[in-house]
Amino acid sequence: MIPPLCVIQARMGSKRMPGKMMLPLAGKPLIYHAWRKAVEAFGEANVVVAMPASTENDVLRNYIADSLGGLVFRWAGDESDVLGRMYFAACSMRWHPDSIICRVTPDDPLKSAKLMKAVAMGERHPVELSCEAITLQSLTLLHYGINDLDHREHLSHILSPVLPPPAPEGVWSVDDKASYEAMKAKLEAK
Repeated sequence: MIPPLCVIQARMGSKRMPGKMMLPLAGKPLIYHAWRKAVEAFGEANVVVAMPASTENDVLRNYIADSLGGLVFRWAGDESDVLGRMYFAACSMRWHPDSIICRVTPDDPLKSAKLMKAVAMGERHPVELSCEAITLQSLTLLHYGINDLDHREHLSHILSPVLPPPAPEGVWSVDDKASYEAMKAKLEAK
């Protein structure tokens, strides 16, 4: 059986909060928390961080590859083409059409490895606590079937016909300075 592949989508050029992937939370960069949970769920050999190949992302690449020893996929295409980045990262590590590809957004430091595994097995859970899953065959159809760049950048609505349940109260994504400061306070209080 082919183990699920976890693709963590990350970039330093976030539109709402540039550089947030390397902002410290509980003594580690934001990206670390999602990466650690993904590795716990799927194993280090089955987790890849997909990022644009720009020099702006070198600090992120260096942290993942050099400091953590993690796998990195550098995408030379349009930075806004998140679907293309995910597709080619998945194809670089899996070939079987039935392979499960899990997409992790690293803005959520409260992820659960247990829930990530459950989503890979077909359950639905809030993405802030888990991930999204799709077969490589379905991802291929989306990649070649969707041409609108706006749809290729915002994937949650295209990866599944049914959106995941909303996050429970007290769980949110780090999207701006206020949510970052709130998450920082929450994690430091533990």
